[in-house]
Amino acid sequence: MTRAHTSRCQLRTTANTWGRFVLVSPFVILAVSCGVLRPPTPTPLPGWRSPVSELFLDESAFPEGWQIGVVNNATTDPTINHVAREWEGNGVAFQSIWRAYTGLDAERKYDELRASQFHPSRTLPPYEVFVEFKPPDEIRFQSHVADEFYIACGWWTWAYCEVIARYRNYVVELRLDQEATYEGHVTHGLTYPEIEAVVRAMDARFSEVMETFYPIISVSYK
Repeated sequence: MTRAHTSRCQLRTTANTWGRFVLVSPFVILAVSCGVLRPPTPTPLPGWRSPVSELFLDESAFPEGWQIGVVNNATTDPTINHVAREWEGNGVAFQSIWRAYTGLDAERKYDELRASQFHPSRTLPPYEVFVEFKPPDEIRFQSHVADEFYIACGWWTWAYCEVIARYRNYVVELRLDQEATYEGHVTHGLTYPEIEAVVRAMDARFSEVMETFYPIISVSYK
């Protein structure tokens, strides 16, 4: 075999090898880049596999005669992260609970509710009564368990008090119709002492369940 023939064979072999590399390398790069760019799967927080509905208030928190109303999302499916329940008596009470995947997501949900639930989102017609919502002097209770807690009472067509609270990665909204009068307008519902009793029961329920989820205070949940 001549030297020229040998050189041509080496050149052909080199070209074939380079062609295979060019053909294969994009797939190798893609596979490697996907492995690098794929975010790690977060570790589920405590309680993630428990039904959110186990945090609902029960009828014993309300005065005699109150019962669960139409909205009763008491699902035992642990994959459901937003549940709601309604109670009816001489007024209406409504509780909604969200479970967020992270503490930061829960903080955002809490901020969203605080910013939107106590102010009209539109210009109200003259026949709708609106009295600014603010923390009532008649209710002194403040949660020592919740990471964030706010209660305010006012009028928006009718009188009611509303609690928004965050317990770790859980956010709860509790709205309670209030017995009140304002400039000749009358609404029916719970008195201030009854409202405080319900709020305390809600806080106690979250305290009980959160203690099982987060037995060590220093556990990070963000």
